[in-house]
Amino acid sequence: MMRIIEKPIISREVMEMPLFPCFKIDLSKSVNNLIQQFIDVRPTQNWLLLADYAAQTQQQLWTAWVLCQRAFEQNRALARSIDAEFLRYIAATHHVSEAFKKVGISDNHGYAWIVNLPEYENVNGEMVPILDDDKTTAIVDNLCKKLDLSLIDGIPELTVHGLNKLGLKVDVISENTGDLLVGLTISTELNS
Repeated sequence: MMRIIEKPIISREVMEMPLFPCFKIDLSKSVNNLIQQFIDVRPTQNWLLLADYAAQTQQQLWTAWVLCQRAFEQNRALARSIDAEFLRYIAATHHVSEAFKKVGISDNHGYAWIVNLPEYENVNGEMVPILDDDKTTAIVDNLCKKLDLSLIDGIPELTVHGLNKLGLKVDVISENTGDLLVGLTISTELNS
């Protein structure tokens, strides 16, 4: 009888990441024509609105951020703006118009995320986000005031509903589900 050699499984290193700058909002009392109004008052294209179900994990958001920043840095982005490129990675598609339909907000959404795509500095070949929590919070507060949005408590979390909307068909969430979602996000890079 042949024996299978068992190797100890070495746990992967957990990366220390800051919280991704996204803020859950209630859209129920928002201004008419919210998307256009948001575009008009946001400070830069680094600010966007994302469907509530689309932000699932910190790793998913940071992965999409790195991929879209790299795409722009290497002049191979498929979208013309950084916010659209980020949506494309979150939606796991190479079609920008499909990304807006899949993870953008629409009239029937009650909640969404205000997302800030931070600038970065290159440190030893690594993209390190430049985060200023006070400045970001002030901008979010200003956007909410101008657009009649209410900040609500919430952090990105895995949900079966959200995963299915993103194209990851699961019935239950397991310990590997977050990794599958990151893989789906990365597959956008491979299929572009």
